[in-house]
Amino acid sequence: MARFVRPSAVAVVLALLTASACSDQSSSTNETSDATSADVSETTVGAELPDPNDLSAVCFSPVVIQTDWFPQAEHGGIYELLGDDYQVDVERGATTGSLVFRGVDTGVDLEIRAGGPFIESPVVTEMFLDGSIMFGYVGTDVALARQAETPTLAVFNALSVNPQVIMWDAAKHPDATTIADIAKEVPAISVFGDRPFMRYLVNQNLVPAEKVDGNYKGNLLLTTDDVAHQGFVTSEPHRYATLESGAVTVGYQLLHDTGWTSYPQNLAINKLRLDALRPCLSKLVPMMQHAQIDYMVDSKRANAIIIDAVTRFDTYWQQDEALTTYAVDTMIRLGIVANGDTPTFGDFESPRIDEFIARAIPILREQGLEIPDLVAADIATNEFLDPTITLALP
Repeated sequence: MARFVRPSAVAVVLALLTASACSDQSSSTNETSDATSADVSETTVGAELPDPNDLSAVCFSPVVIQTDWFPQAEHGGIYELLGDDYQVDVERGATTGSLVFRGVDTGVDLEIRAGGPFIESPVVTEMFLDGSIMFGYVGTDVALARQAETPTLAVFNALSVNPQVIMWDAAKHPDATTIADIAKEVPAISVFGDRPFMRYLVNQNLVPAEKVDGNYKGNLLLTTDDVAHQGFVTSEPHRYATLESGAVTVGYQLLHDTGWTSYPQNLAINKLRLDALRPCLSKLVPMMQHAQIDYMVDSKRANAIIIDAVTRFDTYWQQDEALTTYAVDTMIRLGIVANGDTPTFGDFESPRIDEFIARAIPILREQGLEIPDLVAADIATNEFLDPTITLALP
């Protein structure tokens, strides 16, 4: 980008070492005499204090975030941090600009990479293949499945509740209110392949095994077939309701409400890089907490960036103001973005994760994956969150 030059990783390390050496020297000087101590004190009062929003001494630039799909409202909090100088790289599916926190340039750039067709491997694999990626979107279930090969550590949950649902045509099935209800009324429930959550629903006797169809292609299937299918409450209900061929009103149940309580959109790091990233995480993660809240309060600017990026990519995936507004409203209405059971926004609640681990690991092992015995602390941490930051929507 045609901007000022950010410090290199070597420069960052040298700056930190120099600062440390100066600090030690200053401490030694202060101990020599009361007069010297007084002089230093007077000098310190007039000195310029470090900018709390400056990330240039602790973070690599750009801060790279690998998302799991095209830009969408579920990623709104990170687009909230993108400066107005952003540029879109259509070929790479990357949107890059200054990392700006509440109007202040932090001294580093932010690069948000789209997933889907722009990456050749799952997000967790990309994180280990490309060392420039600092964060990836990794759900709790994926973190468990890949912990042995590509261990990740979630440091902030952008969404407290998974927006994934099973949906159906409400006009054809007016009495169905749950997945168990609709499973009795349709010949099939269509999903992408062998999904762990479907195995869970079968194990819970909510869906008969013979009704699971793993051949779903992501199309608006309810316009052609009387079935149920997986989807996202932040997207498909709006798309069905605004069809030019005629609106379809959908019924749905959140997977979360069945007990499949995976945190879906965690910002996670390569766990092997924890110590190296710790100084940056300590300053950046609280900014992410605030940015997600700011997005939920006023999403207009970030949504415009999301729409612009998707438009420039010019693919089959589309976003417009009506859809992004619907998604934000739905996330608020259903508590998809929420504090959870504690007042701290974006934290991971150990009882919930441990209970999910107990449900998910046996299923993942049934699928042939080698999963070690794990606890919540193995895959998520609240170390870098500011516990005083809480979501309080008007």
